[in-house]
Amino acid sequence: MKLKVNGIEKLVKKGFISKSEKQALDKLIAELKASWPGVKAKVFGSKVKGIADDESDLDILILLPGEVSGDTRRQIIYKVFDINLTYETNLSPLIMAEGDWEGKLTSLLPIHAFIEEEGIPC
Repeated sequence: MKLKVNGIEKLVKKGFISKSEKQALDKLIAELKASWPGVKAKVFGSKVKGIADDESDLDILILLPGEVSGDTRRQIIYKVFDINLTYETNLSPLIMAEGDWEGKLTSLLPIHAFIEEEGIPC
């Protein structure tokens, strides 16, 4: 029986993201889920499209249930910073409340359409 390969694993297999980036992403998602049950995340940007260069970051949309306070945003940014140092990666978070992301004004932004169309769930 063949195991189903998720989107992130396909990106690694294609060489779009490194094994280290996948490990960093896995660590971040695990920590986010432990602190904020119900969190959702998608990677997007040049790495997902396969057009990244050596200086490209790995963009990640983080959608939190409920409101996102300044304190919550700082906690996530510190987690990302520590993970980037540990894994020598450059994860770059876009942090939003899920309700705001689904809201009428945000849904009109070009980045919303791009992420919804080409983003890979984590």
